[in-house]
Amino acid sequence: MSDETIEKTFQVAAPARLTISNIRGSMIIQAGEAGVIEVKAVKHGNFENGSIVVEMSQDADGSVRVETRSNESLFRFLSYPPKVDYTVRVPQGIHLEASCVSSTLNVSGLEGEFRCKTISGDAELNHLTGPFKLNVVSGAISGSHLAGTLELGTVSGSVHLMESNFPTANASTVSGDLILQTPISEGSYHFSSVSGSVRLLVPPDTHCNAELNSVSGSIRSSLPATTTRMGHGLKVTQVGSGGTTVHLKSVSGSLSFEVEGIPATNVPVTNSYPAAPVMPTPPTQLATPAPAPLSTAEILQRIERGEMTVDEAIKLMKDQS
Repeated sequence: MSDETIEKTFQVAAPARLTISNIRGSMIIQAGEAGVIEVKAVKHGNFENGSIVVEMSQDADGSVRVETRSNESLFRFLSYPPKVDYTVRVPQGIHLEASCVSSTLNVSGLEGEFRCKTISGDAELNHLTGPFKLNVVSGAISGSHLAGTLELGTVSGSVHLMESNFPTANASTVSGDLILQTPISEGSYHFSSVSGSVRLLVPPDTHCNAELNSVSGSIRSSLPATTTRMGHGLKVTQVGSGGTTVHLKSVSGSLSFEVEGIPATNVPVTNSYPAAPVMPTPPTQLATPAPAPLSTAEILQRIERGEMTVDEAIKLMKDQS
């Protein structure tokens, strides 16, 4: 079947608002004219049975909605639903909400507010001024030259955002690795991880502090740094002369401060708390046997099922150790 092209133009007032979603194919979103959202959709494959439809509409408040929608009773049986490739031009100041299943997403050259969600598709973000709210399950998000506050969540997907400037960042990951290249500003910077690592690529004149609350995670640095073990799984690190605090809560995930071209190494650790005094051994008493401890794999599975938070996992593993 030949391809079908749909084109539509919407007149919008500032700030323009666009919600767009796709199942399979691609979405390219770039800067266009002020007061106009232009949408071009190219449909590839068989759309005749009505299992997949493309809808474009404008709400009463001026918001534009573009959607590749599936008939759920039919879609579940389709291994490869037909593709739709979107090319969209939007005005500066756009409030964008984009989501995709296995579609790719490319957004570039814009200022505005950006909410992007992907399940298994990859997203690329370049030359954008936010704020940003990004969510990924197993896909990858990459990009460069981003500026604005960052809120990020990933399960196993990787995130690489280079040559950017995030004055604040709040990010969580289960097993995906995070790489952010940004100066450390006023903050705050909060990260949580089960087993994924957090790498911050920073300028050589960076001065900051780091707090790592972890069962087995470590702190690495390319810069001069010292770490003090405070007890109860808490490690406090001073990078350079200290400054804004970067926080990481993890089970086994690590935090790294890296300067381009200089390898990061483990930061030496000193203890700041005295050894616990030896207490007299109390008389032996019969007690009910404790339940078998959960393995690390069982704990990770509970986190992924939503039955346990990262904080609960850290506390449980400390109690079991």
